[in-house]
Order: sequence, then C-alpha cells, then structure tokens
Amino acid sequence: MTENEVNNICYQWIVSQGYKYKGILNKGLGQVEVPSGERLVLIDHQGIKDTPIDMVWIEAKGSDVGLSMLLEGFIRVLYACYYGGGKGLLATPNKEYNMLVAIHEFLANISKASEKIIGLLNANTYAIYWF
Repeated sequence: MTENEVNNICYQWIVSQGYKYKGILNKGLGQVEVPSGERLVLIDHQGIKDTPIDMVWIEAKGSDVGLSMLLEGFIRVLYACYYGGGKGLLATPNKEYNMLVAIHEFLANISKASEKIIGLLNANTYAIYWF
C-alpha cells in the first residue's frame, strides 16, 4: 500500500468520524502546519470538530518503511498533539502497524509521559490501537 493510498484512507476516516478535514488532499494546500510558534513542522492530516479541543492529527506512512521512519512519524504525531492539542494517530498498513504494536510498551510509555492521547490506525482494517 502506497503512502498516497494511506492518505486517502485517512481522509475517509476523518470525514466518517464527523471531522472537518484539513490536509494534503485539499487542492494546493499542502500539509498542515503544527502551531508550535517556533519552527515549521508539518503533518499530513488534521480533523477538527466544533472546538480545537476536539481535534485529531494524523501522520501517514506507506508500506516498506523501516522502524526508524515509523518512529519519526510517531514523534511527529506526538509533537502535533503537544503543541496543537487534541489526539493523534499514526496511520500505516498492516505490516507496519504490527511492527509498532510489537513495541507497544515503549510507545505507551512515551504517550503516557507526554500525557497525550496517541494511537495507531491500521489502514487496512481501520482498527485503532490507543496507548
């Protein structure tokens, strides 16, 4: 599954959950800037409901990326939640999702220490693993 396919799934998931979509599938708008106030960090998708508190950030990764790239995506989601609020998901295909679930204790400790709600979205099954 390509990253573009995962991005389309993320868009569909955000809209199906009742969020207003902002992200790379908007024509010409590029990725979403995380409002850190210091440096420019971009994330693939953002969904917003009625208030900024009810927001989700999603970073998408396609097939055949290694653990290093997956961890980079996880940290980008954590960064978005830390500076932008809301909760976050790293969306990946089955194989990559399972790689991350295999190290769930490590990821859960990072999530717990940050006091942010972070999870994994399986792009094949729409299953979500929250930490």
